[in-house]
Amino acid sequence: MRHLMPMILLTGLSGCLAYDYGTAVPYHRHTEPAFAVAVPANAPPIAQQFRPPAERGAPGHMGLDVATTKGTPVLAAAPGVVTQSFSEPAYGNRVIIEHGKDSSGLRIQTLYFHLDTRLVSEGQRVARGQQIGTLGETGLLSSYPHLHFEYHRETARGARIRSGKNWWQGIEQRDPNAYWVNGPGRVTCYTGQSAPADKITYPVACR
Repeated sequence: MRHLMPMILLTGLSGCLAYDYGTAVPYHRHTEPAFAVAVPANAPPIAQQFRPPAERGAPGHMGLDVATTKGTPVLAAAPGVVTQSFSEPAYGNRVIIEHGKDSSGLRIQTLYFHLDTRLVSEGQRVARGQQIGTLGETGLLSSYPHLHFEYHRETARGARIRSGKNWWQGIEQRDPNAYWVNGPGRVTCYTGQSAPADKITYPVACR
């Protein structure tokens, strides 16, 4: 939450929040590599960056947090098949999408947490930019409306021998900023473009 506060402006006494579109908080000072992140002016802000666990055991932040108004459409970042769509106490409503393999033969998946609503079911094929839910703050680990978004890549060819409820096996979290369609650090809103399935567009609707 401390990372989000510089980006939030309280409007009057109503308790409503206005978000600074087109912005991103900086990486934690010890994160490497740290990309120079450019967010389009019409894109909701990145409220927290990817941060791997510290060597001394300090917890990391294994994805991006995108903060904006509850109910904003959440979009599939790439084409694929939904392998999980369910609700659980810690992360609330979640969706996981498998995207096939990248150019080196490693399997890719993306994960979407804290959704207010889920609009897809397991086994459903989705297109890039298709709405899969709405942004929310469900789950005990959420304290404000945002999407926690993760990008996972297989650790080695064939390591991802299972799927579904064994989503963690043979796969590791990677910084989503490395995989935007427009290039590393260049957040890419979905505008109908096509791209390789391992390259992603922004998982929250731009305005």
